Amino acid sequence: MASRDDVSFSRDLLNKRVVDCEGRTIGAILDLAAGPPGALPGAPTVQRLVIRPHRPRRSGPVPRAGEWLVLSWDDVEALESGHIRLRQARAHLAPSALEAGQILLRKHIMDQQIVDCRGLKLQRVNDIAMGFSNGTLCLRGMDTGLRGFLTRLDDRWSLLRLLRPLRNRLHPRLISWDFVERVEPARGHIRLRLSRDEVRLAVRQAPVSAD
Repeated sequence: MASRDDVSFSRDLLNKRVVDCEGRTIGAILDLAAGPPGALPGAPTVQRLVIRPHRPRRSGPVPRAGEWLVLSWDDVEALESGHIRLRQARAHLAPSALEAGQILLRKHIMDQQIVDCRGLKLQRVNDIAMGFSNGTLCLRGMDTGLRGFLTRLDDRWSLLRLLRPLRNRLHPRLISWDFVERVEPARGHIRLRLSRDEVRLAVRQAPVSAD
C-alpha cells in the first residue's frame, strides 16, 4: 500500500489495528494529526497517530480521552492490508504529543461543512484522499461525492458490500487541498480560497485517477 497514491482515510487508516515490529497489538487508529494548511509549501502531511490503546476485556472500561496514545508518524514502518506496522517493539515506543495548530482528520475534517471564500456552503466531507510523497503521507483532497460516502460505510455494514461494484464505477469528487484557506474547528467549517463556481469548475476539470 505504501507505494500507492490513492490512500483513503476511511478505508485504509481509520480504526485500523496498529501492531509493533513483533506483531503485538498496540491499539487501533482513532485519528491522525496533520500540519495546518498553508503552514508549509505543498499539501499538509500526517505527523501524528492518535491510537486507542488495546485493553483486554478483563482490564476494565475504555480509557478516557487523556489516555489516548500519540505516536509520531515516523514510527510507522508500513501500511498493510489488515493493520499498520510500527518500526519498534512496544517497550521501545516513545509517546509524543499533539502540537498547537495541528488538525485532526477525524475530528476536524470528516463530516465538516466546506464553504467557499464568501462563506457559501458547498458539501460536507465524506472521505479524505491521501498519497505518499518521498516517504511522507500527504493530504490530497476531500471527497464530497457518493463514492466517498459508500467507502466509509463499506466496513461498517456488510450489506453495503453488495454496492461495491457501484462504488467502483463512481469517480471520486475531490476538492483539492490546494484550495483550502483554513480549517475552522469551532464553527465546523473548512474555508476555501475559491468561490463556489470556481471550485465546481475545478472539480469537473480534474483528471480522473485509476483506482
